[in-house]
Amino acid sequence: MDKNEIHTRLTDILSPLCQARGLEIWGVEILSGSGGGRRVVRVYIDSPQGVSIDECEDVSRHLSLALDVEDLIPGAYTLEVSSPGLERLFFSPEQLRPYTGRTVRVRLRVPLEGRKNFQGSLTSVDPPLFTLSDGDAAFELNWDHVSKASLVYEHRDRTKPGKR
Repeated sequence: MDKNEIHTRLTDILSPLCQARGLEIWGVEILSGSGGGRRVVRVYIDSPQGVSIDECEDVSRHLSLALDVEDLIPGAYTLEVSSPGLERLFFSPEQLRPYTGRTVRVRLRVPLEGRKNFQGSLTSVDPPLFTLSDGDAAFELNWDHVSKASLVYEHRDRTKPGKR
């Protein structure tokens, strides 16, 4: 079974677990272990109210049991379940839309104008295309060429601690 098949089956198992708890699947990563080490299966869950540690633990416990029964992932692996966090990865261009106006970091598989790395304000999303502006220029990027995209957390309070 290849990575895409595992991803599809994992999502099929995970969907009812999340729906029953009022959660959504934000994304799934299946990472090969470095140097022949254990694979890492990383599941991100979210909800409009955010996700608690207890919810992550609950989903992890139930998903782990289901994966043991299904014997879906060959060999040893580590299962991680977490919220997407402040610098969330994006797994589809549709996930970008609510973050229009925020800063996004993108790494492309295919260079655009000799560059693979971009960071700027997300100005528009029309899947599979989206536009980042870095202040000097705007770049229309194609999601099909994205290797990795994430939100950049910007701390709003610029004062130094203790200097208020």
